[in-house]
Amino acid sequence: MKNFLIASALSFAGLNGYAQNATEIDTIEKKQINTTKTSRLDFNVGIETSHLWRGLVINDGMTATGNIHYALNESQTIKVGFWGGAGFDGTYHEIDYYVQYQKNNLSIAIWDLFNTTGIETPKSFNYDKLTTTHLIDLRTSYRFPKNFPLRIEADIILYSGLNDRELNNNNEYRSKNSTYIELSYPLISDQKVNLNAFIGAALPLHGSKHLYTTKTQTDFDIVNTGITASKNIEIFNYKLPVSATAMWNPANKIARIKLDVNLF
Repeated sequence: MKNFLIASALSFAGLNGYAQNATEIDTIEKKQINTTKTSRLDFNVGIETSHLWRGLVINDGMTATGNIHYALNESQTIKVGFWGGAGFDGTYHEIDYYVQYQKNNLSIAIWDLFNTTGIETPKSFNYDKLTTTHLIDLRTSYRFPKNFPLRIEADIILYSGLNDRELNNNNEYRSKNSTYIELSYPLISDQKVNLNAFIGAALPLHGSKHLYTTKTQTDFDIVNTGITASKNIEIFNYKLPVSATAMWNPANKIARIKLDVNLF
């Protein structure tokens, strides 16, 4: 009986030790499995019913968009990337290149916009001031703190060939440096459905008209007003961000409803 008790005690101690060891190993393995390093490289894909930009209808049909970006520093405040869009009917094509600094609520970026829609033989690396279709765009924005979360955006076309230039008094081509300024404010936030309102204006720093109007001559216009409602749709354990935007451009007398799905 004594020997049986001793054997039982040793067996229990061994099993207990094994259980503790197994638990420790299992915990370590789970930690290793769940630990994923933050990647500097990422990409996003979305689908839009139309592609709108600063009050302009860039593509009036179903559009797929993609954004590939890489962080140059560990804090990921400086990123470089490629943004692109393509129409489902094959008529719209665009690829943009950018470098962006973003920290807290401040963002500063330089974008190289290259829309090849309607161009028979697009030249990707043509930056000649007389023939290029590239637009070099300076983008800045700042959002105030939560007690007054107004967002201010100011963008300037720094360089352009065919799209944002005109002849000056000396009969020389000069960039109009079209400037876009937008104010936006969250009317409803932290709810199941959030609502954001925005208004954007445009003006040329030089010349008789800016890029964002079809008028023959103008120095200031309201070109982009509207609201955006957004929410997450739950599909199994995945939250799919979706939004609906109602946009009006008073200067060009157009209006659109755009639906947007951010797939990942």
